[in-house]
Amino acid sequence: MTSPTRIDMADLTALRQAAAVLDLSSRPRVMTDLAGAHASGFRGRGMEFDDYRVYQPGDDLRAMDWRVTARTGTPHVRLYQEERERPVMLCVDLRPAMWFATRGRFKAVIAAEAAALCGWAALENRDRVGGLSFDGDHHSEVRPGGQRRLLQWLHTLSMYQPMEAAPRDDALLQLLRRLLRTARPGTLVGLFSDFRQLGATESALLRKLGQRVELILGFVVDPIEQRLPPAGRYPLADDSGQIRWIDTADPAHRRRWAAQYSERRTNAESLARASRAHWVELTTDGEPLVALSSALGRRRRAA
Repeated sequence: MTSPTRIDMADLTALRQAAAVLDLSSRPRVMTDLAGAHASGFRGRGMEFDDYRVYQPGDDLRAMDWRVTARTGTPHVRLYQEERERPVMLCVDLRPAMWFATRGRFKAVIAAEAAALCGWAALENRDRVGGLSFDGDHHSEVRPGGQRRLLQWLHTLSMYQPMEAAPRDDALLQLLRRLLRTARPGTLVGLFSDFRQLGATESALLRKLGQRVELILGFVVDPIEQRLPPAGRYPLADDSGQIRWIDTADPAHRRRWAAQYSERRTNAESLARASRAHWVELTTDGEPLVALSSALGRRRRAA
């Protein structure tokens, strides 16, 4: 039985079989279903630098290393070896606002399940998987590896205790800076968050990250964030935990509420397009596998 309010290790492990249908392969396909999306798919495992050697007739001139050539006085080319395993880094937002839902499961639980599905699918694709979670005060990181690394990271998610204090304003900023320092070119990075505090600096870093790695942006939302419930007075806790009452019968308040959500979603969706990312919209009352299958596609079964 899936727990709606906590991240459960047994639930995350049980997703392995379902994840086998997800397609994380590198064959060309549309990056996102947004208008104006690029027509290239995951860039694939790429090529890793191996060594230099003296130029030989027939070598690709694009592989010429002009610095070594100038230093030695003899034409040299760069040799590459194909990367056999693509690094995959999955990031889950565990800030206080993620421990919330009016329907279904908490946003943090949905984010963890979506990340776990991508992790199991990546292992099925023979990629190396790691993960990083952040809550504003600290982060927990497991570098990419095999099944043992993925299980280790999923365990850290299941052991996490939600914070009561307000998070640091620069939590997302610090995460993106770390990914820019540590993620190798060609890495697949999945970021699952409600993308609060997504400012100009964070947006610029995410676009820069998208130039280096492949991105999956999972936007997690609760239905009440999209629209207010029927007319009435309801208690609501803000990001600091303070309770305030809202009157959903006020038309002006309903318009402001809807406009705030629309702006946050539009900003995140536009940023996904600018970053050449897969856009996945996840709701607390929906199933992550359905949303991921729609955005990423399903694995073709062998005939």
